[in-house]
Amino acid sequence: MRIAVILNPAADRGRAGRKRELIVEGMKSRDLEHEIFVTHGPGNASELARIAVKQGFSVVVGAGGDGTLNEVTQGLVGTHVPLGIIPCGSGNDFVKALGIPKDLDGALDVLVRGEVRRVDVGAVEADGLGKRYFLNCFGAGIDGQIALDYKRIRFLRGELGYLWAAILEIFRFRGFQAKVKGEGIEYEGVLALLPLQNGPYAGGGFHVAPGAAPDDGLLDMVLVEDRSILRRIPLLKRFRDGTYLELPGTKRIQVRKVWIELARPLPAHLDGEILPKPVAYLTAEILPGALRVIA
Repeated sequence: MRIAVILNPAADRGRAGRKRELIVEGMKSRDLEHEIFVTHGPGNASELARIAVKQGFSVVVGAGGDGTLNEVTQGLVGTHVPLGIIPCGSGNDFVKALGIPKDLDGALDVLVRGEVRRVDVGAVEADGLGKRYFLNCFGAGIDGQIALDYKRIRFLRGELGYLWAAILEIFRFRGFQAKVKGEGIEYEGVLALLPLQNGPYAGGGFHVAPGAAPDDGLLDMVLVEDRSILRRIPLLKRFRDGTYLELPGTKRIQVRKVWIELARPLPAHLDGEILPKPVAYLTAEILPGALRVIA
């Protein structure tokens, strides 16, 4: 087994880069043949993944956060090469759905003793951006703005950073008019939140879609109608523990494909990575079993 490790040194506010030697030592101690590829900027992980596939590596490992995994996935969908994961980012939400430990030794043990399983991949086409994939979640609304805010916050990281960004947006985000059409749903109204989930968690630990499975061939779409600031505050806690659906004005539905039209362009993210420009029209669908993962 030849392993290509794509390390994003900027993940976790630059702390991931300090783990390079630990990763090398862990690989050597397990007699894993490997090569480290270090990313040099946004989008580079996708390019490196494609190169690793062409060079005949049997596994491509993403070492970083959910955004790093997102980029590596762009280069692996449609190939036979499985994705391995070493979580060393800020959120690390997708690994929760796969049973991969967050600690380095545990993640490396999964590479050695884990099994290859197929997982679904979400695909989004929006406003001339072409087709892009996501492993864990897509968001346009307050969650897209939170992801954008998190990139700008310098004094907090991980769950605390996402939580602080969420608190800020409770007070300043404006709801948006949306039209949503899919299997079993046709909706028009003013929303605050419109995530599409392949896994149960997002935003560094928010339990957005309890029970969502990345191999069920479905996306879990959540519609949260806009509300006053006072009514937004309890919503934050409910999203942390996954009980928000008990509140009025919330809906969750499973879809295979959905069309979304927004009255104004909004920041949007794929697995925490902000799209190059705000979006207003988009199509999202699930690609069942499109990616092989060691889990």
